[in-house]
Amino acid sequence: MKTKVVSLVSAVALTIGLAWPAGAELVTYYIDSSQSSLTISGHAFGLQSTAQVPGSLVDAFAGTITGDLSGGVLTFSGGSAITALLNPAGPFTTADNLFDGPGNYGVQADGFVTGYGVANMRGIYRDLKFDITTGTAQNGSAPNGQNIILTEGHLDYTIVLNGTLFEGKSSSLVGRGGANTSDSLVTLTPTTLILPVQITTGDYSNRRENYEGVIVAVIPEPGVLSLGLFGMAAILIARARRHG
Repeated sequence: MKTKVVSLVSAVALTIGLAWPAGAELVTYYIDSSQSSLTISGHAFGLQSTAQVPGSLVDAFAGTITGDLSGGVLTFSGGSAITALLNPAGPFTTADNLFDGPGNYGVQADGFVTGYGVANMRGIYRDLKFDITTGTAQNGSAPNGQNIILTEGHLDYTIVLNGTLFEGKSSSLVGRGGANTSDSLVTLTPTTLILPVQITTGDYSNRRENYEGVIVAVIPEPGVLSLGLFGMAAILIARARRHG
């Protein structure tokens, strides 16, 4: 009877092992928007971006993060959709109500710009979606070689110079982003990814955006399956003992 019980336990253990694929596995983590947010900063024409209203520089994110998981290393090659949610601090405004409405971030910059005069700028970032196109994540290490790039999104903005509307425009942000330079440590398990983020677009079109924060994503616990299998093992063992 003892041999029979050992055989049953071994069979169940083998079944459990088959639930964890060997080698690289394509995995998808689902972003927890209640714990995931990025803060935007930057400048336009040398003027520091500030909040239009309290909370308009911080937004929550949802979506998915996809990569190949092998040996405790998550490798990225595209396919993630880190998607900004509508900011509850909105709606936001621009000059002459040109682009007023909801968005992900609402920014403004006011001051004197050499060669132009007194500038008042208002911007609304909308429909932002990031992808992680390269690099790896490993538990207890800083992000390595990651590039986080916008695959969707645009900035609607207006510039008032010396009291007169100078420009109102919608500018695509696709392709903007950069290296994840955060030196904070990643948390990575088979079911949880906590990814610190610090990226900058660099200077372009007389402006720059920086994004900093953390993205928390999870995979539903495979333990539910394991518990079921252990339950099956207990039943089989009990039967073997009764009929041993």
